[in-house]
Amino acid sequence: MAMTTAAAHPVAHLFFFLLLVSTAPAVRTTPDGIGGPNLMEACNKTLFPKVCLQALKDNPECATATPRRLAELSVYVTAEVGMTVTAFAHRELNGIKDAVLYKCLDSCSEDIEEAVAHLSSLTRELTDAKFLEVKSWLSSTLGGTSTCEDACKDAPVSDIKNACITKSFEFEKLLRVTLDLITDASGNMSAEVALPPAAGAGATAAAPGPAFGGYGSGAPGPDGPAYGGAAGGGPSAGGPAPSSGPAAGGAADSYAVA
Repeated sequence: MAMTTAAAHPVAHLFFFLLLVSTAPAVRTTPDGIGGPNLMEACNKTLFPKVCLQALKDNPECATATPRRLAELSVYVTAEVGMTVTAFAHRELNGIKDAVLYKCLDSCSEDIEEAVAHLSSLTRELTDAKFLEVKSWLSSTLGGTSTCEDACKDAPVSDIKNACITKSFEFEKLLRVTLDLITDASGNMSAEVALPPAAGAGATAAAPGPAFGGYGSGAPGPDGPAYGGAAGGGPSAGGPAPSSGPAAGGAADSYAVA
């Protein structure tokens, strides 16, 4: 989707802002007057308020959006960012000769691609059942150790390795914000959520999804996310897509990092 000039301008600066806030101590408050009271209230309930605010504040819809709509917009943003990160990894893979470094980037991109697939499925079907399904998946996924970091621990030190790990960690922060916003909006949701079959019930348990960093336990980390990209298969809106700001279509291109 084409992105308007008005939408592109604020998004182009998002990555640079996030680099600054990612090194700052986590403070669970947002600046007064930015994004409107609804957005500030919602973001202050997340583990990374500054990440939440910076990702959504430039979309004027957020000023009066309901908690559910804020969750939807966060899903759009996070999916777009995830696609940009995987695009970065795939681009770098083409020139990598070292097998261990190749595995590092390949593993990181696969984990993010799976997360994007879950988020994209929600944008195509914005139902209570789908929201609760994604909430359940994110809750189980965000509590583990980072498979990206594990896959890269033996890779030779390089700018590409450091960039990949950093992008993965920052994407996790956006995932956590999205989970927190969905959780805040889910109080009035009701639906049957399909869970993996119990062990010993004659069915094989579902394979675990990627384990993203240890933010699920509630231990705050540095407050600030990352970039995005444009891999194939982006989110397809099942409801009204964001019309401007970082959540607008095509925003991922503005996150691209050389």
